[in-house]
Amino acid sequence: MNINATLLNYYQLCHRKMWLHYHVIRMEHTSEVVYEGKLIGEESYPFRADKNEELEISYTMPESAAKKEVVLTAKIDFFDAKRGIVHETKKSAAKEWAHVAQVQFYLYLLKKNGVEVSHGVIEYPKLRQTERVTLDEEDVLRIEASIEKIREILEQEQCPPRLPISKCKACSYFEFCWVGDE
Repeated sequence: MNINATLLNYYQLCHRKMWLHYHVIRMEHTSEVVYEGKLIGEESYPFRADKNEELEISYTMPESAAKKEVVLTAKIDFFDAKRGIVHETKKSAAKEWAHVAQVQFYLYLLKKNGVEVSHGVIEYPKLRQTERVTLDEEDVLRIEASIEKIREILEQEQCPPRLPISKCKACSYFEFCWVGDE
């Protein structure tokens, strides 16, 4: 089983969205919000694309007798290896906890691979704000517990239930989940 940073982010927001994405039901390509977020990331720091390539990283969790192998993967847009800082660009602070969890997941994977890391920085160009993200032992335990819960949810045969409609309006899966029920 492969658990990536997108799934960890979606786990913080909506278990249904996470399950659908994992089972290759993808709606992001239909979302103007997702497209706008990609543009902000590409256009806000154009010099980074010239100097840095994406960093793909993975870690295979130790297997236990009762569990399938779990491979954790991430594609980090920008990692300043000299300073040990992960940079993540986001459109807005609306889903801030999910952003923090995603950057902590990157830090976790880098550390598991023996890479020296200092911290992460979430950049919100439209707001002209940044947020520093660290990883302590409590965060590591939370990430590992989240990975286990994600695994359990993804192995379910049934898709998890929808969230209340009020939480879904800006989601790329909105029409998929709510068509005919508005």
